[in-house]
Amino acid sequence: MDYSGDEERIKEVVAGLIERGVRRFIDGDRGNFDRLCAKVVWDLKRTSPQVTMTRAISYMPKAHEETPRFFDDSVYLLEKRVPPRYAIAETNKLIVRKADIIVSGVIFPYGGAHEAVSYAKRLGKEIIQIPHNAPPE
Repeated sequence: MDYSGDEERIKEVVAGLIERGVRRFIDGDRGNFDRLCAKVVWDLKRTSPQVTMTRAISYMPKAHEETPRFFDDSVYLLEKRVPPRYAIAETNKLIVRKADIIVSGVIFPYGGAHEAVSYAKRLGKEIIQIPHNAPPE
């Protein structure tokens, strides 16, 4: 999915979050929306150097693994061993629990990102939906 048409909206949302005092952004770095958000945060760091962009990784990091472009650091959130096929879903749940605000690029009413946003709704998290063609409630 191409989210390049949403870049200005993402910039507005992220800049607004920074104005509200958000200093740490966490991103799963899994798809085009994640990568675009990471790039936007990285670009806004020029005028807001106090902001950090953390990459949440779902699999145990390898020795000497480099942090990808647009990220300040990486964090492995899983505290217990889970089968690899569940690692992303479990990481998503942990991100949701840690986050105060979720910025969503979910378009389709299925998949891992949709499940994470549904979980965030159940927890009463603030969710900011970027694409206007989001799935119905």
